[in-house]
Amino acid sequence: MPTKQKFSLSISKLDSLDLCDYYQADVRPALLEACEGATKKRLTMRDALPFLQHPLNVRQLLVPVARVAQADTDVRERLTGFINDCATKALESFEKSFPTDERPRRAIVATADYMSGYIDEKVWTQIYKDGLAAWAGWFAPKGFYASAEWAAINYSSWHYPRVRGTSWSIWSEWASLNLLAYLGKDYRQRENPDEIDEDNPPEHGWAVERLALWLETNAPEPLPLPNPPGGAEATEKQALCTAEFVEEYYMQWPTLAAFPTGLKKIGKIQLERNAGIEIPDGVASIARIDVSDHPSLTLPGSLRKVGEIDASYDGYVELPEGVEAVDSIRLYLDSVVHLPDSITHVGSLNTEVESHIDDVGVDDEKEFWEGVETQEKEGVKDYPFYDSFVSYKGRCFIKRRENLRFE
Repeated sequence: MPTKQKFSLSISKLDSLDLCDYYQADVRPALLEACEGATKKRLTMRDALPFLQHPLNVRQLLVPVARVAQADTDVRERLTGFINDCATKALESFEKSFPTDERPRRAIVATADYMSGYIDEKVWTQIYKDGLAAWAGWFAPKGFYASAEWAAINYSSWHYPRVRGTSWSIWSEWASLNLLAYLGKDYRQRENPDEIDEDNPPEHGWAVERLALWLETNAPEPLPLPNPPGGAEATEKQALCTAEFVEEYYMQWPTLAAFPTGLKKIGKIQLERNAGIEIPDGVASIARIDVSDHPSLTLPGSLRKVGEIDASYDGYVELPEGVEAVDSIRLYLDSVVHLPDSITHVGSLNTEVESHIDDVGVDDEKEFWEGVETQEKEGVKDYPFYDSFVSYKGRCFIKRRENLRFE
């Protein structure tokens, strides 16, 4: 069997991977120092660590590794081993609260079996999803989610929403929430629905060092699973997260969310920078939807009431059939809201279109509004007069309005 090589990359290769601003501002300068300015010199993780802020947020180090893992099965196996170690580290804390819930333990074993070829993807997928449901129940009845930007598709986070459901996105879902289980294992004690706790140096320090070990020529042995709790008395039979209300989901970049069982109301959904979320069936009310920068929002058929909608910079919201009223809609810069046939009332509409009359090349404001009114009556055919609109039954609405009612 050929010897596996350690993982290494050059700065020029990293530059080609479309990494985040954090890399440009903090990581790249440190790597340049390590390479003495040579952008083509290859560095291992071990070479780079002394020059990076310690402990560096492990998710940032995962970005280039995960991008390479998409096409390199050896790196993917190494990264999977690391992620499984993170889940193993979280397992003992989980089983102290739920000693009879075996779902995370089975998921860790099944992942290793899947990567070794002992079980197929269909079997593995069901087992790991059960494991993630257990992790979700362990966290908190809040808005909990794990950043998946580091596991983005095709070397660019902007491609992620287009490939949901593919083999790699399934893998990234499992990996991201397992990492959250480890780095966010004290989640239930937090007051705010933050992501992973970044003010936890010991845990991040261990993860950074462990990732470096997995990327050496000889990868370490996987962490051994702790002994099962045995005769311990369970506080609950299973970790179940039940809550009717979540205050907020605030997500940037491609993000993977978990939801409590029985969820009916959400206070606020805020998606930025290509973040995506699929709200589960059963949610009937959302007080505020705030989207910008190419979001991907899927709303359930159970939704009946929406408070405010604010869409800007390529924001897009499509309300499902069944929603009857919206308190207010505000749009700005290439944003669209689609209303279902069931809508009967919109409290106020503000597209702020007046600020863009000059941008569309119309000299006469009267001509501008005549064009808008024509397209409102005749439906959306092209976009010469505006960049944002609300659509309803083939009509488009652009002007500021109050108490917009539909017959």
